[in-house]
Amino acid sequence: MKDTSFKISYSRINSYLFCPNKYKIIYVDCKYIPLNGDMAFGNSIHKTLDYFYKHGVYTYDALLDSLNVSWESGGFDTAQDVYVYYLRALEVLKNFWETFGKYVPKKISTEHNFKAEIGKYPFVGIIDRIDEYEDGTRELVDYKTHKVIWTQEKVDNDLQLSLYCYACKIALGFIPDRIAIYFLSHNKKIYTVRTEEQIKKAIELCVEIADKINNNDFTPNIKNCQMCDFKFTCRYSALKTKNDEEFKVTIADFLKE
Repeated sequence: MKDTSFKISYSRINSYLFCPNKYKIIYVDCKYIPLNGDMAFGNSIHKTLDYFYKHGVYTYDALLDSLNVSWESGGFDTAQDVYVYYLRALEVLKNFWETFGKYVPKKISTEHNFKAEIGKYPFVGIIDRIDEYEDGTRELVDYKTHKVIWTQEKVDNDLQLSLYCYACKIALGFIPDRIAIYFLSHNKKIYTVRTEEQIKKAIELCVEIADKINNNDFTPNIKNCQMCDFKFTCRYSALKTKNDEEFKVTIADFLKE
């Protein structure tokens, strides 16, 4: 009998790899990361491109209209931040249109949901974009909106692309002819390949982590506390512990006076 108590997804596996206790905070304790400006910007761009391609009017004006329909104003600290991020979105979409947007393949599928299995576990996810060309070839594309562009080596070893290649084969019935990450903030598409060995290792890693999650193994990784969204609230945070100790010293000094 299959164990359906846990569903593998890239975001879940990635959270666990960052810190098992972060996974617990998000997916077990249901304390989700508050929306911030970068998240709202990323969501807005993803929704814009999905809306644009699903409505099938491929003009620059339609692309800008899609942004206005899809824009998220929540999560920003100030109205000025909303304005700055919106201008950045306009620049991103302008560059996208000039380089890629005006050239439309035979068929485009955006925000493509899939369901598959990895071992005894269900495997779910959403692929940003799958393009099919006139010659029958298909291209798998993942969007990234952050300001830092990755090296070729990091793209070549990206776990998400390995898992999505597996999903294309198992759930969608095809093997991508080309694989790429499109870094929207840099208007650059970086291509990569995936071997059967890479995909096999990705699957093995997912099963290993899923087993640990089902065994309630949430040992914290305090090496990543500085970069964690819960660094000031997590009970295991190295930063929180340090701040607490400094606070205790300050109070002790005060009482001596």
